[in-house]
Amino acid sequence: MRRATRLILISGDERLAAQLSGWLERAGVQVCERFPSLQALIAHGHALEANPPDLVLVDLKLPDYQGLDAFAEVKVRAINIPVVALIDRSEALLGPHLLQMGAADYLFRDVLSAPLLEHVVQQAWERQRVQNNLSEYLQELYASEARFRAILQHYPDGLLILDAEGRILMANDEAQRLLGYTEAHLVGQPLEAFVREETPGFVRVLGAPGASRLRLRIISCEEDDPCQMVLLRPLTEAERQERFAPNASETLPAIILEALDEAVLVVDEGGHVVYANRAAESLMGTPHRQLVGRPLNGMFTALMPGERFDRMMSWLELHGGTWQGLRRLESRSGSVQTFQVQLRLLSEPIFGMVIVLRPVAGAVPIG
Repeated sequence: MRRATRLILISGDERLAAQLSGWLERAGVQVCERFPSLQALIAHGHALEANPPDLVLVDLKLPDYQGLDAFAEVKVRAINIPVVALIDRSEALLGPHLLQMGAADYLFRDVLSAPLLEHVVQQAWERQRVQNNLSEYLQELYASEARFRAILQHYPDGLLILDAEGRILMANDEAQRLLGYTEAHLVGQPLEAFVREETPGFVRVLGAPGASRLRLRIISCEEDDPCQMVLLRPLTEAERQERFAPNASETLPAIILEALDEAVLVVDEGGHVVYANRAAESLMGTPHRQLVGRPLNGMFTALMPGERFDRMMSWLELHGGTWQGLRRLESRSGSVQTFQVQLRLLSEPIFGMVIVLRPVAGAVPIG
């Protein structure tokens, strides 16, 4: 470990100064300058500026300044240099004040020894060295954080940094836009205060008009860092149609649809199911999450003239957009049942088709 090697001594007591210099020299610390008074130091101001020492040792019983005044005059000229003060035991009450004023330490003249002096000098220098290193590190950290924040702010997706408890530490501009709050409002709050998970990887923004939904991804930081990074982005049209269209689950019409005995399916223009009510789930024997996204082709045979979905859409466009009739439908499981079938083209909120299937009891001739 590196040790203090250069020291400036300020003392008007020749005998004490000689003794201190001898002890320090034997400990490997060079007294590079010695001043008998504060005025002598001031006259040689370059001594602390041109080639700063590792430490200043000042006797506060000087011919021109004493006590706290003497220390203050020295410290103002040695701002980044540790200063150790010498006082009498009768002045012990000055000790706490010296520390408050920035003294690295203080020693009593009448109980001095070579080992004690060497220990205090080296400890004072080591503390200052660590403090200087910490200051440099913090400056680099602040600069690094500024660069890091600049990168995050330009990240195209919404980005949040969470602490170990899930509270928001920072939010980039896009995250603020998506959540509808400034960073000042978001920081310190739990993520759950702003979004609610609906399905894995998808969240709804609380309080947002139109039940705004986002794609969410959580990335853990380094193993020894409990923070988390959260990525947010708006849904693509395909994700919106596949998972949430017609986005009516929170509306009165959706509540009514869920209560119907008739099976209701909504299919997009590509022939994929984007909505199925409870009756449709029961009819298919398939949970909603497995129905959504599945192609209609193959679910039933002979749903209507044309069979294939693209032909059904073309037929509806040529015949006023609606069709109804009785059909005996065979599901993929092989069960056969007669249904009153209603088909209607949709133009909004998506382009597609609504299919309503009402079971018909008893044998019904198919026309």
